[in-house]
This record gives sequence, structure tokens and C-alpha cells, in this order.
Amino acid sequence: MLKRMPRTMTAEQSLKSGLFKLRDIAACAYGNGKWIQYRDAAGTCKLTMSMGEIVKNASLEDVEASKALAVLSTGTLPENGVKSMVILLVSLLEKAENLGCTEADVNAVYALLEYAAEYLPAIAKENNGELLGSVLPYMTLIKPLNKRARELGNERAAATMEYALTTLLLTFTEANGANGYGVYERMKALAPNQFFSLNQVGIERSISVDSPYTDIWTMGFDPIDGTIKDCRDMAYRDKEEDVRNVLLAVKNALQVIWNIAASL
Repeated sequence: MLKRMPRTMTAEQSLKSGLFKLRDIAACAYGNGKWIQYRDAAGTCKLTMSMGEIVKNASLEDVEASKALAVLSTGTLPENGVKSMVILLVSLLEKAENLGCTEADVNAVYALLEYAAEYLPAIAKENNGELLGSVLPYMTLIKPLNKRARELGNERAAATMEYALTTLLLTFTEANGANGYGVYERMKALAPNQFFSLNQVGIERSISVDSPYTDIWTMGFDPIDGTIKDCRDMAYRDKEEDVRNVLLAVKNALQVIWNIAASL
């Protein structure tokens, strides 16, 4: 009996193209205070800084972008963070297809997104119950998600998530006129690594994995002056609920996208 090859997950092409177009809109105005112009159903031109407003109210002549808007509208949009949602979603699709992810890999990505949403309180606990801004909560998630992916036995899911989370930082810095990879490398060098480094070399029992402690990224990019600084000294904070809703909305959108592909 011939062994059935696992099916590679690929999004429907025109829908994927539309999502990339929305990603480009979100990326241009990501964390830099720029306005986005759109046309509503009545044909009126409007300006907004909210990607969520565009998803809910924009009427686009572009068929591909309209398909993408329809997919995003199927689930509950986060009240804040729709730009992050769109960038994260498209990055996950891009990397999953690049790596040839199968249905098992995709299911592992779903599990990692859920785990990330559940892990946020441990990050917030190390900063007086708050999440730092400048996309630092997403960067802090990379190491615990890599560890979780090893436990699930799925390296492709880990690579997919790490690529997407890193893309948020690259997009944020580049939208504010900085060299994305230069900022990323400097921030990565400043990031703490004691806890998860111990886990990576097999000394898991040296620190309880049930501890709320995790390696919190605190040094981040300040878009106001273009420098890397301790974000604990900055006023801006991300709400734990907002970040959780972004992660879960991405998971729901991914499920819709791959269900559409499977039905064709």
C-alpha cells in the first residue's frame, strides 16, 4: 500500500495577494502615527490611523484586497492591534508556505498561538503586571514558544512563529525610518538569556519551568528619537488583553484561510 504524502498547506492565490496588499498598508503606518486614506461604502474618502476601521468600513475596488477584508471580518477583530494582527498573519502564511508546512505543522502553529496567549501573564508579572510597548511582548514570546515547540516536536512551527514575531519588530523599526536588522541585532544582543539558555543546554531542573520568571525583553526601539533604550522608562504600555486578542484573532484568520484553500 502506498504511503500518502502529507498535504502542504497553501493559501488560495488571489486571497493571499489581497492579504499582502493589506499588510503593505498596515506596514506603512505601523507605529509611526501616519494616516491611512480609504473610501467607505458611500464613496466618501476618509482618513484614519486605525486598521480596524479600514477592515470594518472600507469599500475596495480591488477584488483581491476585498477578499482579504472579508476573511478578516469573519472573526472578532481585536479592539487594538489590527495592524499587528495583519502583519503577523501574513508573515505566518509566508513562512509556512516557504517551509512547506503540512497540516500537522499548521496545527502546531495554532497550538503555539494559543500557548502564547496563555503565557502573557507570566511576562506581565515580571513588569508589575504590565506589558512593555514597542512590540517587546511579541519578542519576549520567541524563547518560550521555541521551548514549547521542542516539547511538541515541531521545529517548523517554531521557525514559522519566530519569523513572524521578528517581522513585527523589523516592520515597526523600518516604518519609523530605522534599519530593521540593525536594530534587531542590537536588541537581541541586549536581551536576557539565562533561563531559556539553561533549558536549551538541558539543565531544565536548575530552574522550575513552572516559575513565572521568563526572559523579558526590556531594551527596545523608541520611534520618537530613533534610539534603543530601556522601555520600562517609557510611558507607553501594551494591554495584556489587546496582545492576547491579536494572537487569537490571527489563529482564527489562519483557520479560515486554510479552510478556504482546502475546499478548492
